[in-house]
Amino acid sequence: MNERTVESIFGANAGIVWRTLSQNGPKNIVDLVKTTSLSREEVFGALGWLGRENKIVMEKRGRSMVFSLSEWEPCLAAAITADTEPNEPALSSPKRVTKRKAIARKAKTVALDMEALKRALDYIQSEFDGNREPTPDQASKAAGMGSRSLGKALSKLDIKSESVRRGSRSLRIYPLAYKSRVWELAALDVDGLQRLIDAKKNAAKSQRESNSEEYTVFD
Repeated sequence: MNERTVESIFGANAGIVWRTLSQNGPKNIVDLVKTTSLSREEVFGALGWLGRENKIVMEKRGRSMVFSLSEWEPCLAAAITADTEPNEPALSSPKRVTKRKAIARKAKTVALDMEALKRALDYIQSEFDGNREPTPDQASKAAGMGSRSLGKALSKLDIKSESVRRGSRSLRIYPLAYKSRVWELAALDVDGLQRLIDAKKNAAKSQRESNSEEYTVFD
C-alpha cells in the first residue's frame, strides 16, 4: 500500500510549478496559483522545495515578487519549447516517395524507443515519490525494453544506476539523488526527450571538435 509522504506531496507540487515556469516563463504568486490550480500554501511549499534545489531565482518587480527558473539549460529549454521545422524542397516523384518511406521508418523506430524511455522515466518517478529506489531490471520491465538499452538511454540524460549492498545481496539501483532530475525529464513529452538527446549529442560533438582544435599543433 502506497502512503503519501510529505516529501512526495511537496515534490509533486514542485514538479507542477517547475513545468509551469519552464513553459510560461517568470510568474508571480498570483499567476502561479491560477495556472497550477494549487493553493497559495501549496505554491509556497513548492517554491521552497525548488529553492532548496537551487532551481529558481526571485526578483522584485514593483510590489510583486516574480519567480523564474535559475537553471535554464539550453538543451532542456529547447526540448520543452516546440519548434517548427522548415519545409523540405520539393523532390521528383520517385525520390519523394523513397524519402518519405525512409523518414517514416526512422520516425517509427524513434517513436518506439522514446515511448519506452518515457514509460521508464514515469515509472522511476513514481518509485521515487514512494521513497523507493528501483533497479534497472524493474525499470526496463515497466518500460518494455532491455535493461542495457535503457541504461544507455538514461546515461545520455545524466542518470546512471549505482551498485549497492542490501544485506547479503549486491544489486544496482537508481538512487533517490536523481529525483529532481527525473521529474524534470518526466515533464517532457516524447518529442521533447528526443530533442533533448539530440541536443546533448550535438553539444558533445561540438565540445570534441573544440578540444581537437585547441590541441592541434600547426607547423
